[in-house]
Amino acid sequence: MKILIADDHDLVLDAVRSLLENDIPDAEVELVRSGNEVERSLSDGNRYDLVLLDLRMPGIAGVQDVRDLMKRHADQPVAILSGMASPMEVQMLLENGARGFIPKTMPADGLVAAVRLILAGQVFSPIHHTTDPENEPASLTPREREVLFCLQRGEANKEIARSLEIQETTVKLHLRSLSLKLDARNRTEVVVKAIQAGFLA
Repeated sequence: MKILIADDHDLVLDAVRSLLENDIPDAEVELVRSGNEVERSLSDGNRYDLVLLDLRMPGIAGVQDVRDLMKRHADQPVAILSGMASPMEVQMLLENGARGFIPKTMPADGLVAAVRLILAGQVFSPIHHTTDPENEPASLTPREREVLFCLQRGEANKEIARSLEIQETTVKLHLRSLSLKLDARNRTEVVVKAIQAGFLA
């Protein structure tokens, strides 16, 4: 499992690499510090399971640069790891193919869970980073909605996995993502907050 992390802050690079290598045993993490280094690595034919890219650093000045990079390397899965981004910027990146947006302020276990979810083929972005100016909640992914409906029916993880024909570990990743997005501490609170946000009736 090869992961490329691009950021111009050594503390961020070292911290994220340590987290991923400790929690994802087969992770092989490479570090670069500029957009030019990202471009060079991708252009050299390296294949990555995930590229974690800061939105602003030398050689990357925002959404347009990231969109251009993703267009040039459409076969490489890219997610944004950034401390600052507006809801509009996040939405534009997701609409243009980014696999997710992970805030640098996210707790360590949440960051790892988000990376695992993206590696499993899902898209991750916290709700508070994908709301419009009037704070209307963004839509959850179709699979997250399916998991929510199962939760509302009171199904256990094994039952959800069987209902949706997915692995139980994948169910746990979705539950973690829903907990992060809805700022919920347990399954019951996920359902309650989903109803409050209008995701469930």
